[in-house]
Amino acid sequence: MESVRTRVRMLPLGVRQFLKFATVGAMNTAIDWSLAFLLTYYTPIPRVLGSGIVNLLSLPMRPEVLAVWVTKVISSGTATLNSFIWNRRWTFRVRDRQARTKQFAKFVTVNVIGMLLNSTITTLLLRPFLPDPPRLTFMACQATATAIVLFWNFFANKYWTFRAPKTESLQEMK
Repeated sequence: MESVRTRVRMLPLGVRQFLKFATVGAMNTAIDWSLAFLLTYYTPIPRVLGSGIVNLLSLPMRPEVLAVWVTKVISSGTATLNSFIWNRRWTFRVRDRQARTKQFAKFVTVNVIGMLLNSTITTLLLRPFLPDPPRLTFMACQATATAIVLFWNFFANKYWTFRAPKTESLQEMK
């Protein structure tokens, strides 16, 4: 185990951060997918909300399409909060309490965009299989969307949300 740690420490900072980000992402993906799976197959919540929104707003779409989107918004939102905590403290090692609120706002912005991308990609991929998508198809569509959005989230968070002040960045390079 120690040899793995030594090898990882020798990697460039950006690579180490990406590996940590991907590890946190795997944990959040488990939260996101598990919650989405439970909501989709074991509760009426997404179908009720999807139907209610379609009827309330007289949207020209099938309620089950909106149910998938609602499911992904709920599950991704839950994972986002977990992700902020782990990425701030472990991946990017930010300790500045003053910056926390501003970083959280940026993080939520990045992740809302990522969540919308993920929800939209998942919905578009699942659309041919609705109203009752096979479980493996549902998981494959989530995997595809998650893989695409991973890169958006990493680079936006690294270079915008958790970007170190220039003086701090220069000191890390030395």
